[in-house]
Amino acid sequence: MKPKTAPPIYTAEGAYGTRRARQRSSRLLSAFLWVGAAAGAYCALSLALPRLGIQGPGDPRSLTVVAAAIALLLLGAAIWQRVLMRAADTDNSLLLRTIEALRRRGAYEESQAALMARISDLIEVFTRTRNLEAVLNEAVRALQTTLGVSLLVLQLYEEEAGEFTLSIEEGGEGLDLGAEIRSDVIEHGKSRLINQLATTGHHANLVERGYTSLMVAPLGRGRRVSDRSIGLVAALNRNDRDFTGHELSLLAHFARHAGLIIENAQLYKRAEHLAEHDGLTNLYNHRHFVATLNTEIAKAHQINAPVSLIMADIDNFKRYNDTHGHPKGDHLLRQIARVLVENTRARDIVARYGGEEFVIILPITGRYGARRVAETIRAQTEQFKFEGTDQSGPITLTLGVAVFPDDAAAAEDLIQRADAALYRGKNEGKNRVCWSSPPPQPQPPTGPT
Repeated sequence: MKPKTAPPIYTAEGAYGTRRARQRSSRLLSAFLWVGAAAGAYCALSLALPRLGIQGPGDPRSLTVVAAAIALLLLGAAIWQRVLMRAADTDNSLLLRTIEALRRRGAYEESQAALMARISDLIEVFTRTRNLEAVLNEAVRALQTTLGVSLLVLQLYEEEAGEFTLSIEEGGEGLDLGAEIRSDVIEHGKSRLINQLATTGHHANLVERGYTSLMVAPLGRGRRVSDRSIGLVAALNRNDRDFTGHELSLLAHFARHAGLIIENAQLYKRAEHLAEHDGLTNLYNHRHFVATLNTEIAKAHQINAPVSLIMADIDNFKRYNDTHGHPKGDHLLRQIARVLVENTRARDIVARYGGEEFVIILPITGRYGARRVAETIRAQTEQFKFEGTDQSGPITLTLGVAVFPDDAAAAEDLIQRADAALYRGKNEGKNRVCWSSPPPQPQPPTGPT
């Protein structure tokens, strides 16, 4: 069976060659007709002259032969004319198909330009607001309007979690495209176009919800074939309208640009995180700690509330590091950070101050609340089962505590007072909580801390 060939395309070069061929055929046909007309006139004259008593140029048998030749000539001309007319009809059909293709192409490019202009506006909005979800909602709404589909879905896939972490749907909700689509699009970066979903036998859940056709494109497809996609964009219809290759191209074009917006947002979020967090422990870093302490003291000053600051240092950390090596020392720092976070409130700020020193800001917390937190952290660290440690004796912390406004009225002074209390505790024997001013009584009074 011969493979199907693509239909011919109307081009300027092809049209010029066809026109020249038609001109040659028309001239040749005209020559045939002139010859036939001359021969016909000759026969008519030969038959008419004897009736007038004039000797004709030939006998009747010759005229019969000439008449037969004329008939054949005219028959050939008629056939030739028929062929030319059919060729003209073919050219006309080809031209009409080409015009329709150009019209569809123009409509596609117009839709693409309008959609890209909208995405460009949304990129500008994202640059100003950094509100990724709001921008993606607008982008999905714009694409659904452009394609005129029943449902448009954008889903982000988190590889570590192994699931979709964000789903934006315009025209429906709670859609599951199935494991096959997820594998093809996310893992292999393939686009899919499926018309007549009911005939595939693999998308029963979509068919049950009334969808008849589907097309999907990957988000954030990398340059290498091995790169995984960060999500997908899917369009679905509930009517009998089939999707076209142009519509799939438009969807893929949107997916590439939307993927860039998402990847830029993720990079920006990661950069923001790195700018505020310590790379080893994932706690807040020194710069963020200082800025937050100033902010909390300013707030506390306005409402006449206290702010407590705890500084903690790992006892004998240098000896531990020299004995076990820096990798185990880093692991110990991460585990200490875990103890600090687990024994503070969500509103408290835990940061790595530098080296083996940590700081904790306790907003709207006075001396009794700071005492409970500091003593709990000291005791929990002493009892904590640190992974990968083989030193004799427990790992301990020494902590220094200062309270605004009792001990200092400014952030810098409060840090110095807590630091001084910490090193006094070191000199007094370590594994203890020391105060910038006399510590509170063990039993706090009734009321807020």
